[in-house]
Amino acid sequence: MDGIGTPAWTQRLRTRMRDCDWVKRGVEQWKVRLSAQVNRPPDIPLLGGGWSHRYICPDDGAALVRVDRHHHECPCCLRIWSGSPWDEAALAEEHNRFAYDARLAAVVYAASGEAVYAQWAKSVLLFYARHYDRFPLHDIFGKVGGEAGKYGAKVQNQTLSEASWIYPLAQACTILRHASMLSAGELDEIGERLFRPVVRVIDRNPRDRSNWQTYHNAALAAIAEALGDVGLLKRALDDAANGLYYQMESGVGEDGFWFEGAWSYHFYTLEAQAVIAWAAMGFGEKLYEHPRMRAMFDIPLKAMLPDGTFPALHDSKVVDIRSYAHLYEWAYAFYGIGEEIVRSSDRGSLYGVLFGVTLPGVITVGKGCAGETSAASQAAAITVLSKPGMVSVTCGTGEGAQALLVDYGEHGDWHGHYDKLNLLYYARGRSWLADAGMVPYGHKLHKAWYVHTAAHNTVTVNGRSQQEACGRLRKAVSEAGIIRVEAEALNAYEGVRLDRRLTLAGGLLVDVFRVTADEPSTVDWVMHTQGNPVEAPPVRYTADSAESLSDTDGYPHLRQVRRLEGLPDDWMLEWSWNGEGGEDERLQVYGMAAPRGAIVYLAESPFMPPVQVRSACIRRVPSCTRTTFVTVFRACRKGDAPLSLRLIGDPSDSDGLLLEVRDGEQGEAMLWTV
Repeated sequence: MDGIGTPAWTQRLRTRMRDCDWVKRGVEQWKVRLSAQVNRPPDIPLLGGGWSHRYICPDDGAALVRVDRHHHECPCCLRIWSGSPWDEAALAEEHNRFAYDARLAAVVYAASGEAVYAQWAKSVLLFYARHYDRFPLHDIFGKVGGEAGKYGAKVQNQTLSEASWIYPLAQACTILRHASMLSAGELDEIGERLFRPVVRVIDRNPRDRSNWQTYHNAALAAIAEALGDVGLLKRALDDAANGLYYQMESGVGEDGFWFEGAWSYHFYTLEAQAVIAWAAMGFGEKLYEHPRMRAMFDIPLKAMLPDGTFPALHDSKVVDIRSYAHLYEWAYAFYGIGEEIVRSSDRGSLYGVLFGVTLPGVITVGKGCAGETSAASQAAAITVLSKPGMVSVTCGTGEGAQALLVDYGEHGDWHGHYDKLNLLYYARGRSWLADAGMVPYGHKLHKAWYVHTAAHNTVTVNGRSQQEACGRLRKAVSEAGIIRVEAEALNAYEGVRLDRRLTLAGGLLVDVFRVTADEPSTVDWVMHTQGNPVEAPPVRYTADSAESLSDTDGYPHLRQVRRLEGLPDDWMLEWSWNGEGGEDERLQVYGMAAPRGAIVYLAESPFMPPVQVRSACIRRVPSCTRTTFVTVFRACRKGDAPLSLRLIGDPSDSDGLLLEVRDGEQGEAMLWTV
């Protein structure tokens, strides 16, 4: 593959314009987008950008929508915000838009030969080169100049954001340089007054294994290509504590998942890895052949939910693989994977235009095709995400498709949550048990709620969050149509062992969670669902306070706490889906063999916008050294009669516990070991 902007690359692009309808369509769309600005000087602000994680509504945490430079609307409550910190955060995105548009303009010029686009891209580059030294060094904490510290930057307010902003400008420069649209003096000015000063700003903040350093490396690699500086490229690749090869070895598991254990950050990091490989092509390097780079594209196809989404894990929101169709243009071109994802898009992305190849006339059905009905797809797929320590399971098709995920491994560094043995469950097209996810880091609830154990589907001890810990996967197998997953965590709490056994069979999920403590402890089994609890008339609901459960570690953010009284030892509670098209969808939750002294609570818990609130169920066992929570989850339709369930054996016994399942009192019995 030729380097960007070279004569061979340009000729290939123009041939693609002639032969590939999606390439021509993409370039024409960019012309429309750029038409309002390429005929006038760029109106670039001379103020540095603020922190994007503060571009949120203080009330509900939703990301704001820019009205203009001084007015910003919340899509949830529709309130307009103005002034600091929102104006500065909007400026950061404005700087990014100028960088991305300059790159698009350079590509449009290469594709069409229309010089107006090259001239506008050049004017953006020269503006930043002639004014970069006027932007003060500043950081997200409001410190300026020498006090800004190593994280600070100039056009943006942290080195991560500076790197993200500069690499599209460097790619634009590479195209213009090869096209002789920059004089030697202009190229020298851009190199010495913009690119190399940016490198010095970034070099102040080496970040070791991190998505930050991956973007630093992307900036260095793109600048190296723009300036023809092979030494700078080698540093981006070979630095023993920071370079791309180190990131691949230390940050990417053999299966391909990024170590932070969050799908948002997996794709975010992959974007930068692709930029590095792209820049290296200009020096004849084939970094795309690195096995772990391919694995980073491959693992999402194996681990996504049946609807093509990824759950919010650690500091991540729900991710839809279709929003990364542009990356799968690259993956399909270089590795032949991701055809279904590419086919689902309009192919007009930058990667589609530059790398996309013609698709075969017949759809190739494989793992990862939403709605697929091949026989192979009906078998269980068990994927162990080794680096962060998670196991993902999918089985079935259509409405019968189910999936679960258990997080047992590494904490996940800065983006990890205190969530060992957290359980996620998908059935009948919906994520019934979902992770707390995140709000932008500038919102108070990020640290006050979302990272805490009580925000997840696991167990807390003595009303406190777990400590950073790494558990162990003992089993993940599929045998005769029954899937079994077993995991444990021995150091989430001092002197406490957590053991979770899951059985997925017959459209049900059976959860056996055992807790063993050295000292008498209060244990809470916590479940959150995007559902509304259906009132159970024989049960009495008594208002209570969150503080009666715990006055710390997220608990005070529970609302509408109610204690349920009059529940039998074996009970069933039901939730209706709280979302579009889910009026008749139900989740039945069966609590089996309630431990002695157990108390059941319902509450509302914070969730990511736009949903904002979930229902929580908490089962509390006070002052125990051993307790077991046995739960059966069933996704069904409104009006479906409850199952008849019976436990055989002692729930505290780690072997020999059986569950008898009947569909109604007279239905045929199934007997499972759980």
